[in-house]
Amino acid sequence: MNKKRALTILVSAALILSLTISGCSSGGNNSKNSANAGNKDSGGTKTFTYFIFDPGDNVPEHTKIGDIIQEKTGVKIKYERLVGEKEQKVGVMIAGEDYPDLLNTDQTVKFEDAKALIPLEDLIEQHAPNIKRIYGPYWERLKAADGHIYALPQVAPTGTPSKGISAAFWIQKEVLKDAGYPKITTFDQYVDVLKNYYKKYPQIDGADTIPFEILTYDNRNFTLTTAMQFLAGGPNDSRALVDPNSNTLKFYQTDENITKRYYAKLNEMYNEGMVDKEAFVMNYEQYLAKLSSGRVLGFFDQKWQFQTAMDSLKQQGKSNRIHVPLQLTFDESIQPDYLDVPSLNYNQGFSITVSCKDPVAAIKYADFMASDEGQILRNWGVKGEDFTVSDQGRFYRTQEQRDFFADPKNGLKTFGNIMFFWPGSSGTMPDGNNYESYRQPEEIAAGYDELDKEILKAYGVKTYEDLFDGPNMARKYFPLWSIELSEKAKVFNQKLDDINKKFPPLMVVSKSPEDFEKNWNAYVDTVNKLDVQSWLDELTEKVKQRQENW
Repeated sequence: MNKKRALTILVSAALILSLTISGCSSGGNNSKNSANAGNKDSGGTKTFTYFIFDPGDNVPEHTKIGDIIQEKTGVKIKYERLVGEKEQKVGVMIAGEDYPDLLNTDQTVKFEDAKALIPLEDLIEQHAPNIKRIYGPYWERLKAADGHIYALPQVAPTGTPSKGISAAFWIQKEVLKDAGYPKITTFDQYVDVLKNYYKKYPQIDGADTIPFEILTYDNRNFTLTTAMQFLAGGPNDSRALVDPNSNTLKFYQTDENITKRYYAKLNEMYNEGMVDKEAFVMNYEQYLAKLSSGRVLGFFDQKWQFQTAMDSLKQQGKSNRIHVPLQLTFDESIQPDYLDVPSLNYNQGFSITVSCKDPVAAIKYADFMASDEGQILRNWGVKGEDFTVSDQGRFYRTQEQRDFFADPKNGLKTFGNIMFFWPGSSGTMPDGNNYESYRQPEEIAAGYDELDKEILKAYGVKTYEDLFDGPNMARKYFPLWSIELSEKAKVFNQKLDDINKKFPPLMVVSKSPEDFEKNWNAYVDTVNKLDVQSWLDELTEKVKQRQENW
């Protein structure tokens, strides 16, 4: 055991002891944001603050389901969502030791390093049987390098895993219809279809058509800097391509046949007016507004980042402007690998901070949210009001209930659009119904309009998921980006983040092939000054460990 790990364990043990002795009450600067956290009000209700590092609508103080759960548990949650830049908020919170009681973030490791989180494993063992049932099969994988569990991912695979599409190149349904439903398997074919539509329809609803959009705001710029891995046949692994058979990794960020090829194509598209001129200056909200306008023909992204824009299009009666997914590659000889292997998003999710005065009550509340009763409430709602059960026991929504929830305002009033951020399941219940309403086959089929049915018929499939190859189950390690890195490798990632915020945009907007070459060479030279090999060696070893032990 090295000194650092031993010190970490001692600190963690001391922390648990101090929490126990003090009745889970922390003092000093760590309780700035939690003056009343864990305390009962005059009505006997405990209140916890919960910060979600994801932007979204302000959560109403009272929601239908939130109030029902409060009545059942005696606990009230005061949610706060991210406004502004995530990195800045994380830095401010850590610097001031000003933590909420609970938080949900993909920056868990930074809070671990700041000693801002409490270990969860003993709390779960003693007070959270539902969480242990769901996450038990992945117990060892959830542990950080010091052997403790600090975060619970949003969902864990349960029963029959859900088959859902996240990362894809997306195209408007109207564009496919206008083109006569062509077979599109390569990025070049995709661009040609977008270009032909753009020439025919330079404006949509009186505004300029945007053939291809790119989200580059903050750390969401992975939609620009990692899209090419899918075109090269890789899954959602981030910066290296992994061969799961040989356990070898390839750093593709400076590969001329992958990354340079993609940026060169985007540069060509930019100079043809195919890429939004504001792509590199707009923020996330402006990106969603453009997708919601119905004038964006195509883009690469993960569905969770833009679902609200699709909901808005449907609400506006512009279902023909909603985007559908395609699995594209550079050429037809490449096997696509878009669908995720059922797994957890390790090192992120729900955490309890050192500011929480009553971690036992907090984990008990989280455990209720992970129970079948809690998951049905927060995913489906109230039986007979928000969903219906058939004589065969199948959950579904009537058309009236679907129409009600098609309005985002009603989802906000009912669920707060926030219930996803609790530990739970992804897959089927013991009775075969799906925990997540939007993954229930009956609801997926009911969500297709006449144009969807026409598209699916044209391509000879029943669902959009049928258009995609299944996940490569040989990827036991998946996903690569979830691997906890050493401090040295984290520094490498941060430096590459900074480089990728500067050079890829410069390459895309280059005015000539000569300028593009100059910017590409400058990019490669800058990246090559980093210790790529050490980063690659560390990841290779950790992938090998997962492949052999998971």
